[in-house]
Amino acid sequence: MNGEIHLYLITFNCALLRHDVATLSSHLLSGLESPSVKPDLIVLSLQEIAPLPTAFLGGPALTGYFETFSTAVRTATRKELSEDYALVARSNVGLTGIMVFARSPARVGEIRYAGVGVGLWEMGNKGGVGVKIYYSVMDGGTDGETVEINFLAAHLAPDEKNVRLRNENWGSIVRALVFGIIGRGDAVPGIGSASTESLISSPPNPTSYSGLYSPTAHLFVLGDLNYRAADSRPVGPEFIVFPQPDDPPSSNKHYSNLLEHDQLTPQRKANKTLHGLEEAPITFPPTYKYHISKTSPDDRSWNWIPSRWPSWTDRILYLPSEGLRVHKYTSIQEIKSSDHRPVVAHISIPAQPLSARDGWRVRPPYQPDFRGWRSARDAARRREVVVGCLACLFGTWAGWGILAAIIAGGLGGWWVLRELIVRRV
Repeated sequence: MNGEIHLYLITFNCALLRHDVATLSSHLLSGLESPSVKPDLIVLSLQEIAPLPTAFLGGPALTGYFETFSTAVRTATRKELSEDYALVARSNVGLTGIMVFARSPARVGEIRYAGVGVGLWEMGNKGGVGVKIYYSVMDGGTDGETVEINFLAAHLAPDEKNVRLRNENWGSIVRALVFGIIGRGDAVPGIGSASTESLISSPPNPTSYSGLYSPTAHLFVLGDLNYRAADSRPVGPEFIVFPQPDDPPSSNKHYSNLLEHDQLTPQRKANKTLHGLEEAPITFPPTYKYHISKTSPDDRSWNWIPSRWPSWTDRILYLPSEGLRVHKYTSIQEIKSSDHRPVVAHISIPAQPLSARDGWRVRPPYQPDFRGWRSARDAARRREVVVGCLACLFGTWAGWGILAAIIAGGLGGWWVLRELIVRRV
């Protein structure tokens, strides 16, 4: 490892759709600084990973959607890196999922999970799901040392006008996201009472809980944060000034002009959201919002939806630490199967434990709720299951078929009962 742990981070809003494995695997690793620098961990943050009924029910219903990305990662790493990466962590809260793959799974020690919904009734149509990895240092450190890394996959409130709500979402995530569930590998389809009881290897010990910010942990946040490049939607023909690939930097249509109006950067610098986190310079075009139906592989144009300002909703940020280096930060324009483009970052951190004595790690912006997080998430999880069942029943063809069968059965039973009564009379 030459004294560094290399991380390859990917965030992708899947738009509730299934995606082609061949296309994903062909481009997923294009954000590496060099194929010769093999990442030790590959982390995927997936938003809108599946339709709401499937995502809220979770479990086996969601397995196929995760498996698409597992297959894509395995295919890409075998072809590009000549390595087999193992899935060491997987979880979701509602529509937001996270996956972690390791080049050397034996170096991955304890894994802890956390999650919180910030949608209606604290359900997971929006929210965050986190994974804490204890990564063993075998080179560049003494035996037995581990590097603690917190990864958060997040999806915040949509719409141009909801800057304050997005900031509040961040506060809710920091307060309620507590790493208190132990698990490993493919065993964690969701965070909540319906899916995690079997994962707890011993009675919960609140003294071992930790929040998103920790004195001993690196922190990476990757997701659809939904901060826009305008405070309102386009009016009339304003879409004619949307950027295109051939616009030179000197043009007033170049995307750099939109970046000047990005909502996230001033909010972050004013410590109203993502406190203490930093971001590498953005040198790639907006990642949202594209026409899905007008994205043939041969079409170089950016086919924007005219009702939304092109924006950088998809971001990867990190809490600074000595020795952390960002090698590459870019988007993947070749994956066009969503109205978002994936964003990737190749980052390295020192292969030695971290111990902060000051700053946000020691004094987080909000104190985690170590006492109430589990009951709150369990209650929200129960609501997700109920809503998932209702959405499946009333919002899918299969559900309509079940309803039709129930109605037909009820009518048939009523007719039989009526005939029996009539004959007795």
